[in-house]
Amino acid sequence: MKTIALENFNLASAIYQHALNSPQTTAIASQGQTLSYGEFAQRAAGLASCLMDSPDWPRREGQVPRVGILASRGVDACVALLGACWAGATYVPIALKQPQDRMLSLLEQCDLSAIITDDEGLKLLTGRLLTACPPLVLHVGRPPLTAWENPEQPLIQLTELSPVTLSAPAMVTASDTAYIIFTSGTTGIPKGVMICAGAARHYVTMICQQLGLQASDRALETCELSFDFSVHNMFSTWEAGAALHILPATTVMNAVKFVKYSELTVWNSVPSLAGMLRQLKVLSPGSLATLRLTVFGGEPLPASTVTAWQSAAPNSLIFNLYGPTEATVFCLYQTVSNPLALTPGRDAISIGMPLPGSDAQVVDDNDQPVARNTPGELLIAGAQLAEGYLGAPVLTTARFPLLEGRRWYRTGDLALCDELGRFHCLGRIDNQVKVMGYRVELEEIDAHLRMVCGSDLVGSVAWPVADGMARGIVSFVHAESIDALGTLEALKSRLPPYMLPSRIIALDKLPLSANGKIDRKALRQLLDTQAP
Repeated sequence: MKTIALENFNLASAIYQHALNSPQTTAIASQGQTLSYGEFAQRAAGLASCLMDSPDWPRREGQVPRVGILASRGVDACVALLGACWAGATYVPIALKQPQDRMLSLLEQCDLSAIITDDEGLKLLTGRLLTACPPLVLHVGRPPLTAWENPEQPLIQLTELSPVTLSAPAMVTASDTAYIIFTSGTTGIPKGVMICAGAARHYVTMICQQLGLQASDRALETCELSFDFSVHNMFSTWEAGAALHILPATTVMNAVKFVKYSELTVWNSVPSLAGMLRQLKVLSPGSLATLRLTVFGGEPLPASTVTAWQSAAPNSLIFNLYGPTEATVFCLYQTVSNPLALTPGRDAISIGMPLPGSDAQVVDDNDQPVARNTPGELLIAGAQLAEGYLGAPVLTTARFPLLEGRRWYRTGDLALCDELGRFHCLGRIDNQVKVMGYRVELEEIDAHLRMVCGSDLVGSVAWPVADGMARGIVSFVHAESIDALGTLEALKSRLPPYMLPSRIIALDKLPLSANGKIDRKALRQLLDTQAP
């Protein structure tokens, strides 16, 4: 049996080892497509060989090449991502369902050496977007039915590449950047969170052991690559040598049937998906009996959801995981058991204690630790902290302070630590919210709303909130009247669907706080009092 070199932090190394030891074992299954570990590794290695043979591949001033992944979740997206990792590159997922201007902003920031696209992503590479692409564009799907639009920039087809002899993934050091995931930014410009290979590798090996994942597991994937929960779903599954079963975005509401049909043993999702299934009344007792592990994360986990889940999945352990993108997916965990570890005064499960390799503390406005059961800002430290934000050294310094000789990350979450040492998240200190599992900066919506409607005084709030989870966004504009439909249409060209407000309301007087800022609490109260 070949072993992985300890100094090589390549996320593809585990897949390579499984390809050597159990090549026939299923690695990915999606919509009738199945790849074994041997097939998965062979395709990724072929893609990596093509990347590494390109003239634009050498490191630039010590920076490993960056590869954009323009693909929706599926087998092709996984091959694209793993091929980039195999070549020793930084992978940068680019969400398909976002305005072209936002994609252009991402491309301008990243200085990509290549883009790998699937069938759906290829449809977007036209006009302005194509001119902003790097010289190397590879396609991992079926040969396109229509002619490639830019004859001066050749499109390389993965299916047309010659087979390569399977060799180990490229060497990657702990300080090399493994991936960059973009999150919402307060200025209207997305900010790229850079996660180094050492942090990513630590997380994957640690969480696989912590959850007790097994090669016989069949795990659920519910996320797009641009959502960092996908890092957990994919790489922890492949670390264990298990099979990743990808739930198509169009069949999310049939997730229970999908679990039964695929005989899944591991569930990974945001709590809101379980909440939707509960509302649809499909979480009947024993309906998810094959599950042995359930991982919830990305937003608050309501106790009511847990109770329904325990009945539907009676054989499953339930883990509530917490963590910002800046701390490599998840850094705190709570094993759910009865009686439930509830946050004081709230119908939500505790976020628990730090995972191995991570630390947490609650501090006051002067960065001094507070007493137990005292609210303050939650700070995270440890092996999983991000390098910082792409091209934003000032923001990086502000968000990753050095306190008493140790580097921490300011989460912006209000939290407390109880007498048992368990942490409880009390919501956002700033105006960053989770809407249906997506992280949204309300100020980013406001920035675009100001430009669209021409008003300097605007405010957006997460509303309604049910079971501790935001279901949508409502925006307010200082005006006597507003063309709400026209404004919404204008925003569609600037913001992805999950950031669009469900309502835009004109007010002749917006409530202000004592320091002159928009009083979002008052806006939410206004909606609550007027709601039917």
